Amino acid sequence: MFEIEIKKDKTKNLYTQIYEAIREEILANNYTPDTKLPSIRKLASRLKVNNETIVKAYNLLASENLIYKKEGSGSYIAPAPALTNNKEDQRLKILSSKKFLAPKKDLDFRGLENGVETLAKYGWNSIFEKYYKIYGGEIFKNKKFNQKNKYLQFLKEKNNSIETNQLYYCSENQKKDIAKKLIDFNKNLLFLQANNNSFFFDLYQEVCGYSFKNGDLFLTKKDNINLVASNYKKIINFLNNNPIDYLFISDESLAESVLDWDFVQIKNLLKLAQKLDFKIVIQQYFELYQENKKIKKILKTKYRKNIILIQALTNRVFPGLKMGIFYLETKPEESFSIFKKYNLAKIIKKTNLTAGENLVNNLLDYYLEHDYLNRRIKFLKQRLKNRNLILQSELKNQFKKIDFINNNLPFYFQIKLETKINQEKFKKFAKDNSILVPDYKHFMTDQKSNKLIISTASLNQFFLKQAAFFLTKICQEFVNLS
Repeated sequence: MFEIEIKKDKTKNLYTQIYEAIREEILANNYTPDTKLPSIRKLASRLKVNNETIVKAYNLLASENLIYKKEGSGSYIAPAPALTNNKEDQRLKILSSKKFLAPKKDLDFRGLENGVETLAKYGWNSIFEKYYKIYGGEIFKNKKFNQKNKYLQFLKEKNNSIETNQLYYCSENQKKDIAKKLIDFNKNLLFLQANNNSFFFDLYQEVCGYSFKNGDLFLTKKDNINLVASNYKKIINFLNNNPIDYLFISDESLAESVLDWDFVQIKNLLKLAQKLDFKIVIQQYFELYQENKKIKKILKTKYRKNIILIQALTNRVFPGLKMGIFYLETKPEESFSIFKKYNLAKIIKKTNLTAGENLVNNLLDYYLEHDYLNRRIKFLKQRLKNRNLILQSELKNQFKKIDFINNNLPFYFQIKLETKINQEKFKKFAKDNSILVPDYKHFMTDQKSNKLIISTASLNQFFLKQAAFFLTKICQEFVNLS
């Protein structure tokens, strides 16, 4: 920890040099919050300085809230600079005494909607630079140096025990191309409220040529679209009384998910799908985060003929990189063209890949070979959890009355306000004042609601206090004007 070297510089004290070097590493997000720092004695010995020099450097870092101390345990990386500061932040004091002014730069609470990097640690760019320095133009060639590509091997072995057809996509357009062939969006569709239906929402507009403008949630406007709460009794009751062709489920949900149900209840739903002859389309976002045993059990049941599973592998780990697998029982002759084009087994053996495909496959091979993928996921989980806790803590300090709805989602949580607001109007008002919030329509939540969806994934963790202040102000301003 702390890969720093100290030069004998007469213009600066040694402790100042040490403080500046460590500070630079912390601000570069090189370390996970709550990581223990080297002991004073150990760091002093390594840098060949006395203990007092390290004490002074650590004190300077603590004064800026970059680190914090535990009595009798040592020093640790702070989750955010202002987290342990009991004094009122003077910048916020000055801001709150004036009329509200929007931040100079956008504060982005949208999370993955903007497609930007969510974590510098083991980021795509940093690993690419390291990799390119080693291998140069070789990374654009097929099957790196005639070795087995670990990423393609990973895809091959991932679910080889599951007897279903597997179609592989490596872009959003390919994902849409497959979905359009497998799902008829002109038939009766059932969506579950609070599930992340963003992919299907966008695809429906594209396929049906229907634009949901001015916050029109369309749910009462389109005869073939139905919406029900993600509740066992309500879903079963709806299915028994209404004909549908497709039921859409997501493992990213702001409320209870079908995948949270007891497996006996899930099995009852599968039986009903077989009896009433409708397809259950499952969008899985978190396969790389943790294994979902229920989904594997579903694919091994005799009811899997009624299942289409879309397993998005990379987008939650590398924003913007959309690669994944469709699992389905459909026989090849029923959709021959897409099976011929996207069959996973054939793609793994394919030799005429483009330079771009080789680049991505080889870089992911490098990630797996050096265990960077597991480390990145671990850091990402920790960082998002910390950001959420800090922002919620700061929002509680700003709002008079506020509550939070957490569903163990790493990328989203909900703020429960005192007053119901028009989500569409608030989204526009916030954007005009440099505050960007997620599109509530992607989760098919009510247009008029007191639940505001928030993500910290795109926020800089060292400016969460300021983000909380501006979000509070914009909410108060909107309520006052409404």
